[in-house]
Amino acid sequence: MRFCFFGGWDPAYPRNRILREGLRRAGVEVIEVRVREHRAFRRYPALLAAFMRSARPADVLLVPEFRHKDMPLARWLAGRRRLVFDPLVSRHDTLVGDWGRHAAGSPQARWNLRLDRWSLSLADLVLCDTWAHGELYESLGVPRCRLRRVLVGAEDEFFMVGAAAAPPVSGPVRIVYVGGFLPLHGTRVVVDAVALLERRAGSLPEFRVEMVGRGIEWKAAREQAERLGVRRISFTGSVSYAEAPRVLAAAHVVLGAFGAGAKAGRVIPHKVYQGLAAGRAVLTGEGAGLREVCEPGRHLVAVPRGDPEALAEGLARLVGRSEEREAMARAGRALALEVATPDRVGASLLEALAGTEAA
Repeated sequence: MRFCFFGGWDPAYPRNRILREGLRRAGVEVIEVRVREHRAFRRYPALLAAFMRSARPADVLLVPEFRHKDMPLARWLAGRRRLVFDPLVSRHDTLVGDWGRHAAGSPQARWNLRLDRWSLSLADLVLCDTWAHGELYESLGVPRCRLRRVLVGAEDEFFMVGAAAAPPVSGPVRIVYVGGFLPLHGTRVVVDAVALLERRAGSLPEFRVEMVGRGIEWKAAREQAERLGVRRISFTGSVSYAEAPRVLAAAHVVLGAFGAGAKAGRVIPHKVYQGLAAGRAVLTGEGAGLREVCEPGRHLVAVPRGDPEALAEGLARLVGRSEEREAMARAGRALALEVATPDRVGASLLEALAGTEAA
């Protein structure tokens, strides 16, 4: 079987990296047709030319995350081949509901909603990272019979952290967030929670919080920390993606997503899988998507999203109870080894295709 990953996708993005590696390990030939041109009137001809050069023998076309605009061309080129779409997000849900970039009901909001519906309707198979997310795609017109769940997973480098070393045994308890400061991550909720936790610092072991990365809410989160006078939090700026495993290796606790929006409850972010794979205690926001895979209290700590007081309580629990923290880290890593390796994710994608007919 030959898979063609098709469109203007980013080869460095974890989701498609894991899928491609998982397929290769399963013995599948992966053909990459990719053009980094944002303007469709130039991207489409370039994609067509690249497809004709290298991907005509492909059995399956897969359009990776975020490439809704490439689906019409992919549908035309796929012909009788199977066309798989891995949207990862709804554009309307992200740009309107999560980021607030367009007002609800505005022309841009309506355009993104139409693009969601159109692009999803063109696929023979639509992948979702959780069934909770799949329900959103169903509301956009995807029949349940065309939906398959394929978990996000984590890359080998994060599993290697857990295999190589336990968290540091000396110094403060290190709590780490690594990400793009997206609204669904709830980084300002984290800042509020740390401010609350500092009031209890005398009754807890020494701790430090490191916020790694930059993005939409980075400036607001940093200004909030300064306004509240939070002393135990640092904003270290961006690191390369290749450095993320090193950052987690020095951590005791890895933070997930705490945004109050509905999207945060549907997904299990990469950072959650990465923390589990690294054998670190993970603290994240509660949600239906999370409970499909993880058992809160056993594999990780889950708290109500958008609630600084609840997050502070969760942090106090992990900072103050080292034995529980370590037991949870072991259980979380065992779960990740079972369901979230590239091998398992690749096999899951092949299982998803079994018996699926082209449109």
